[in-house]
Amino acid sequence: MDLSPNCEPVDKKPILTADGLIQSATNSNTQTTGNETLTATRLDIEILPAIYDIIRCVEKDPKDNTAKQRESQECSHKILELQKRFEAARAQVRLLPGIDYNKEEQLQQLELLRNQLKLKQQLIRKYKDIQF
Repeated sequence: MDLSPNCEPVDKKPILTADGLIQSATNSNTQTTGNETLTATRLDIEILPAIYDIIRCVEKDPKDNTAKQRESQECSHKILELQKRFEAARAQVRLLPGIDYNKEEQLQQLELLRNQLKLKQQLIRKYKDIQF
């Protein structure tokens, strides 16, 4: 992560240069924690337990009206909690690196990385064949 001229943290977005190497351009949409970038596996999204609680709450069928009202309020509270979890998940997903790429840019990036990998593999083979 680098600092912009106005001292704001910005991350680098990779771009392929003419010689087949990847150069970075700025992208301010990535969150890093220390030296680690937020990844999909590190997202803290726990939605299924909340859905399970809502289903259990809806399946309950109390006989008296006061219990029904209480259960209805409890279900409403759990639904609001689920909505908050969805919002938190959306906010975390927006912070993922590369989320601002469209499909074509992602495919282009993938192709560029494959080309770079081929070049590096060729170099490795070339240097393995050279005898010192």
